[in-house]
Amino acid sequence: MVEREGPRRIDDVDRQLLSLLSADPRASTRKLSRDIGMSPGAVGERLDRLQEHGVIRGFSLDIDPSALGFGLEVLVAIELRQGSPVENTIDLLWGITEVQAIQLVTGRWDLVLSLLVRDQHHLREVLLGDVWSVADFQHSETMIILDRRQRVGLDQPRPARTGLAELVPEHADPMTNGSVQE
Repeated sequence: MVEREGPRRIDDVDRQLLSLLSADPRASTRKLSRDIGMSPGAVGERLDRLQEHGVIRGFSLDIDPSALGFGLEVLVAIELRQGSPVENTIDLLWGITEVQAIQLVTGRWDLVLSLLVRDQHHLREVLLGDVWSVADFQHSETMIILDRRQRVGLDQPRPARTGLAELVPEHADPMTNGSVQE
């Protein structure tokens, strides 16, 4: 585990490296160095530093679940009964092979599970035989994922807007509902 003192400042070169690696995690140091115009040694040092500081946490393999027979991705939102042991419930749910992720969330639900199952019959087996028998649920809601778009890598949210001036063009006329007068 990497110990951090706080957020690490990254510069434009680091961002460029992270962006390139997000697009192609298997890119060689030599290819990355050509793409950003630095020596392979300098690129290697930067990558090592990004890993040491926990900016790059690892490299992962992206497997298509449907190629292995798991054609259904499902979310299960769970509201636990008042006083239910959350950590114990998470540990028990994590023991279910079909559970791919567990999120502890705010709002109406306490937990959101991500499941991979073969089909609706398998989903029924997992819900009735495993998920619902593990926890003391108040309510749950099951949602089948129809399509997914997921950001991977360095795509970051847009900066927050700080005032109305950013919303109105510089030459806008407030008397004409913001249209630009020339």
